[in-house]
Amino acid sequence: MNLLKKQVAVNSVQFYLLFFYLGGVIGFVLGSVLFWGPIRWTIEYLQEEGAPDKAESFIIKVFIVVILLISAAISFFISKRYWESEKQSKRWMIFFPTFFFAAVIFLWMNPQYTPGRSERSENISLARISFVFGPYPSKEQIFQLKKENYAGIISLLHPAVVPFEPKLIFEEDAAAHDAGIEIIHTPMLPWVSQNIASIETIKKLVAVGKGKYYVHCYLGKDRVNVVKRIIESQNVAVDATNVSTYRTLNEINKFAEGPLFYLGKAVHLLPHPTEEECLGYLLSGYVRQVVSLIDDETFENRELSKKDSLLYSSYALKYLHYPFNLKKFNYERLSVLLDSIKTLPKPLALIIKTTTQAETGMLVQAIQATYSINKFDILNLFGSGEIVQLYPNIYFGPEPTTPQRKELSSHGIQNLVFLSAKENYFQKDNESNLVIYSLRTKRKLDSLLFNGAWYLCGTTLDQTRKLFSY
Repeated sequence: MNLLKKQVAVNSVQFYLLFFYLGGVIGFVLGSVLFWGPIRWTIEYLQEEGAPDKAESFIIKVFIVVILLISAAISFFISKRYWESEKQSKRWMIFFPTFFFAAVIFLWMNPQYTPGRSERSENISLARISFVFGPYPSKEQIFQLKKENYAGIISLLHPAVVPFEPKLIFEEDAAAHDAGIEIIHTPMLPWVSQNIASIETIKKLVAVGKGKYYVHCYLGKDRVNVVKRIIESQNVAVDATNVSTYRTLNEINKFAEGPLFYLGKAVHLLPHPTEEECLGYLLSGYVRQVVSLIDDETFENRELSKKDSLLYSSYALKYLHYPFNLKKFNYERLSVLLDSIKTLPKPLALIIKTTTQAETGMLVQAIQATYSINKFDILNLFGSGEIVQLYPNIYFGPEPTTPQRKELSSHGIQNLVFLSAKENYFQKDNESNLVIYSLRTKRKLDSLLFNGAWYLCGTTLDQTRKLFSY
């Protein structure tokens, strides 16, 4: 009896080992195929149609769930049939998934066959030196570059990106040696802090080099766009036509330190990115300005700001540091800060330490209101000084007439709150698009800071201020 139990236990362990092996193999194959095709096509279509970030995020999550469910179902079916079958041919049930896994690995190991590669693009700088950006070149393409009188190839591949790039570096070096063309290794990792030497090599080449150079990474996307930014920073006029595609912040809704927020007017609020996130989404060409709001309250934060300043300046990306303490939310300080960033280049990335804090909601609302509300028109709507901006998204003033309510709505105000014990006649005579509320409570109205644009009236300014904690 004990022997039977042990045999059953052994079979169960073997079944689950096979199930998880096949699940991983099938998931990798299915995920790669969908990534190269349907996922990429769907996201590109949504972006062309101007779909919101939530739609993209939902579609990606649906794909992930589909991949997991299909992989698990196929794995369970094959594993069950494998152990139930007594035929010698049952080993083919394992062979086929493994074969497709090896085929996908082959495609990843040979980028000339990998879907999603960018095309080679001419980006001429000056008569003395020029650059062409693109994906990893095959042996035939390397010989073609030599025939086209290229002075050299600038490779951004890094030996630490295993298992693909060490093999590709070796093959490229051998092909370049046979073709008689120089390879300049400027390895770049997603971990950007280790790229300083490569950046200096590129800057020196821009300053003293002559001829045409082919610049490539694996697919001709993220890393080549980083190099393009560096070249442009050296006051070299680069033709931007047909530039390799870069990733934008619209393609992702979450970093490691929390969700991303689109605030309008090409302004994004981000948690502090990891080095890989920084390279892929900030340094690769989309963002034109970075503003750090990380406070200076701790030694760790101060050191982080110093590191960021050095990093972004090295990559020729404009960087400013306006410390703002989310825990000690000061709206006067925030209003000054927001006024100062209005004229900065866009797309603009605002960075805080993490976006998982509760105060993030107030910051998001404040910044969104700054870009959606026509502040100066509202302040002068009834005459100078009659309307007061309490917070970026909250205004106080006299009871508005019907035409004035229409004006408030046209300038970005969404909600009107009547703070009085008197009857609210606005509800009876509302020809504007405002949502009208009547509140007769002395409880705090802090929730208004998290959502919408508000106009308050019906009481005194001092009494209204007491309804907020900030």
